Amino acid sequence: MDQPHDRLPRLALSPTPSSARRRTQDRNALRTLACLLALALALSACGGDGDDPTPSDAGATDSGGAAKDAGLTNNWAQGYTLDLEFHGGPADGQKFRVERDLYGIQTVFSFGSTHYTHGEVGFAMTDTIGVELDGTQSQVEVMLNYGLVVGSSVNPVSVDKAGVYPFSCTPPEVRILLDGFSYRSTCADLAGKFDIESYSNVEGGTMSGKVQGRLQATFPDTSFPDPCNAAHNAEICDKPDWYVDISGVFGFTLPAKDGGK
Repeated sequence: MDQPHDRLPRLALSPTPSSARRRTQDRNALRTLACLLALALALSACGGDGDDPTPSDAGATDSGGAAKDAGLTNNWAQGYTLDLEFHGGPADGQKFRVERDLYGIQTVFSFGSTHYTHGEVGFAMTDTIGVELDGTQSQVEVMLNYGLVVGSSVNPVSVDKAGVYPFSCTPPEVRILLDGFSYRSTCADLAGKFDIESYSNVEGGTMSGKVQGRLQATFPDTSFPDPCNAAHNAEICDKPDWYVDISGVFGFTLPAKDGGK
């Protein structure tokens, strides 16, 4: 369920200048109001754009960090928006937004029972796209793994209703892979959460909400497979200064189950 999908089209992320233009228009409107007030009170003139010491951010990617975009409006029926800000390691300082319409791209979803033997049903979305960072083409993989949405007496359900699910060693979880470096929400003591606003576990239903928090760099090792084992977790999450802050929204219409089951 957590294999990357290499058949997806590469998408170079582009700036989002519309937000920047809106902020510039807002500043100009406030400046004009200030001018009118100043003229009325002191008959003095205000400066134009040339007097604004704030550098223009037109053309900059409008990610703004996790805290700023926590209130993103979620209009997705089949897609997600995710802001990423990397700290430490080779990706230190990278900051960008992934905004993906997944309508018609069924290969990104894993939904069904093909990996289970007791009637369990799992759901995950794994999206691999191309990005341009510092003039170089890179790949970023985004996984939102909700774990089991139908459980059994052998394997308990991971997500069974709308609500808040704090980051932990179990799903729901986020994984980010950038140029071969992996970041996950399953490392110990990470602040973050899924806020699932609409929940379903059947074809045609909606799984939507928000996700926000910190993912830590991991170095997976088959000798330490269990993130809920403290010793294993410590071995694969041994770079606490390498992390990525995320904030975003998602909305997925559940597809037909894998294998038709």
